[in-house]
Amino acid sequence: MSMRKFASLAMTPLVLAGIAVAAPIAGATAASATPGGCQVGKPDENTGIAICRTGTGQVRVKVTCEDGVTGASHFAFGPWVGINRTSSVACGAAQRYFVTLVDYQTR
Repeated sequence: MSMRKFASLAMTPLVLAGIAVAAPIAGATAASATPGGCQVGKPDENTGIAICRTGTGQVRVKVTCEDGVTGASHFAFGPWVGINRTSSVACGAAQRYFVTLVDYQTR
């Protein structure tokens, strides 16, 4: 076995250990800024809302809309808002589009 290959194999556990240690630290930092206590709703057939009550960061509503005429689907996104603020979006013309799914995104 060449010295280069031996050195490479010897480093593998150290590299893997470094990844295993670094990942939880990075995850803990990102998770601490994530909003929590989030809820979604559909106040009417054409509109979706989202609100988060705890944590820090921002949330926005993401709705799946369906065209009642063609059956085609598209996404609509509300504005990014802070904690205890409501993000809201309508699919389009209420006579034509309706919400099939309400979800949210955080950052």
